[in-house]
Amino acid sequence: MKTYLRLVATVFLLFAVSQVLPAQDKGKEIYLDIMQQAVEAYTPEHIDQYIADIETRGITEHGFARLTSNMGVLIAHGRLQQYKDKFIHMMDLCTKEIPTCAKRNRSIGEIGNEFAVKEIVLCILEVEAAGIVPKEKTDEWRAALTDMKADDIYVVKPKPGDPTARNWCVFGSTSECARIMAGIGGDRSFADKYLGDQLRFFDENGMYMDPGQPTVYDMVTRLQYMLALYCGYDGPAKQGIIDNLRKSARLTLNLQSVTGELPYGGRSNQFLHNETFFAAVCEYYATWMAKEGDMELASRFKAAAKRASASLAYWTSQTPLRHVKNRFPTETGYGCESYAHFNKYMVTAASWAYSAYLFADDSIKAADIAEEDGTFVTSDKFHRIMMNNGGYTVQFDTDAEKKYDSSGIGRFQKAGAPPVLALSSPCPTTKPNYKLDINNPGPLAIAPLWDEYKIVKAEKGLVVLTDGKAVWTTKLSRRGMKIILKGDGMQLMTLPALIFDGETEPLVESSKHSLAILFNGWVCRYKTNGIISDTGTIHANRNGHLRRYDANRKGRLVIRGKISQES
Repeated sequence: MKTYLRLVATVFLLFAVSQVLPAQDKGKEIYLDIMQQAVEAYTPEHIDQYIADIETRGITEHGFARLTSNMGVLIAHGRLQQYKDKFIHMMDLCTKEIPTCAKRNRSIGEIGNEFAVKEIVLCILEVEAAGIVPKEKTDEWRAALTDMKADDIYVVKPKPGDPTARNWCVFGSTSECARIMAGIGGDRSFADKYLGDQLRFFDENGMYMDPGQPTVYDMVTRLQYMLALYCGYDGPAKQGIIDNLRKSARLTLNLQSVTGELPYGGRSNQFLHNETFFAAVCEYYATWMAKEGDMELASRFKAAAKRASASLAYWTSQTPLRHVKNRFPTETGYGCESYAHFNKYMVTAASWAYSAYLFADDSIKAADIAEEDGTFVTSDKFHRIMMNNGGYTVQFDTDAEKKYDSSGIGRFQKAGAPPVLALSSPCPTTKPNYKLDINNPGPLAIAPLWDEYKIVKAEKGLVVLTDGKAVWTTKLSRRGMKIILKGDGMQLMTLPALIFDGETEPLVESSKHSLAILFNGWVCRYKTNGIISDTGTIHANRNGHLRRYDANRKGRLVIRGKISQES
């Protein structure tokens, strides 16, 4: 048993090193590797069934087009040659279906031409450049797509003055930019209209505010604006795009956790594709800053991109590959919104990895670290605080959208450790907007039972919050996290402990003054001057099941949290 534990510890030590030191030997080829891993998660039998479904029902969502386009890019780069004939057939289906599916199948599916068109067009360019398909065939594909009208093929077209952000129309605008660049039709006025209209939804930090302010749709929408510029967009919205992207540049580094992940928060979070589009955004910034002569900042973005792509190693090293960050069987849909199914979201990791590949400049050398330690507070619209210090990350949400998250500390991580060991994301309310397999008792994070969270102070290694009655101080250093909760009467802090990730049951040990979670050769240990009690309550989030423990003490409660390898 001891030998096994030493072996496990060694494996995770190697993983830890990979998280601290950016990969330097693969360059942008790492993104093709990630693309291949994502595509190969679909077995030949799965692909055949997928094709049969499209032949029978037509395209009802954009996962098929994404699988097709990524397969084509990989074949064009000398990979997956066994799929060449199948790819050609799939491309025939896509180019036949895309011009008509929005009108024909909208009522029975979530038509996503906004996403699919760009990817199919860029795939055609890759295939033509590689010369792997006869010109007659690529000309046939081009002809099928050239006469499409933007207003006919895209579903989301917000009316003037619509007060709600609509990230889909930014995707559609980028697809039109790709068509224009490739000479496959395209509507410049459509791109001008919606790229410009959606600029009103950027906050003062240049973060895009889709409804609920989800982190994913800030970052991935910024990526679409980047892709529009990459495809040559030079219309009236261009300067506004550049201004907002510049405002949000430095904060992108601040938002990354020490494990390489983007912040939790809102819908579509905790999927593997989150880190591939984070890498793509950082690659774009790296290349942009290098062109402007700021090589110091460019090298930091390059390091952040490498850290984001390296973070996927923890998940892609496990088989079978899952598209969401847990180990529940894929068919259960655990941790997924209704739209976030495997067929669509597994290959999405490849799509954004391809964007990173397009943007990446291997002449830019990665810095030793992506960003200095510090604390960053978003605007009130996003209500998040990020702390990075001493190899640790702590993330707060001061006004969580309870359908997805909980207020308080929803992330406590250390570089190199399994990202879900202590906490990667909080637990939602009793009726979450994603699927769980138990009746979740309600929100859960590392937090007091407060109704509101007001920021008193936020600086390097220190965050102070209050609800107007008590004061919560959190300090972060290389020694770990120190929490002090002070006020009149009994003070209580909830402590979630992972007990099941869908496949493995971590060992949880508790005593009067301590709590420890042991998982894959690592341990998260809490010690307190208060009393720790097991509530017996089992909560759930996207990552798995968590048991709620409470720490109590009258007047002044102190909790120290540390993550380390098992000795």
